Amino acid sequence: MGRTPKAALTRSRESERHWTLLTPHALVLLCIARDPDTRVREIAETVGISERGAHQIVADLVQAGYVRRSRVGRRNHYAIEERMTLKHGILRHRSVASIVALLGPEPRRLPPKTSRQGRVTNGSAVSKAVKRRAA
Repeated sequence: MGRTPKAALTRSRESERHWTLLTPHALVLLCIARDPDTRVREIAETVGISERGAHQIVADLVQAGYVRRSRVGRRNHYAIEERMTLKHGILRHRSVASIVALLGPEPRRLPPKTSRQGRVTNGSAVSKAVKRRAA
């Protein structure tokens, strides 16, 4: 049996290694901010963690004061404590609301407008010239 070259092992380990820039706690917080009536099962699927892990993270966020949980019928409703500041030393000046705003969904971009001639316009000189010709 031959040995596998060291470089091949390193490449296979790197391809197996999966990481993300945001922690699961931050991702759960963003899920709650996006939909305060979401279920823990949906949070787990979105974040890619187990349902038990999602329950634990929600409990951590509630205990730390970042999220408020209230019962509405048979379901939970979550509310982000927006004025709460982050606990990490270099981020103590940031509120939860600023982080959610920064990492929340991108604003929707409208599709570009097209002129009568089928050209894409965006309010630039092209569209002004088309408007002048039409007048």
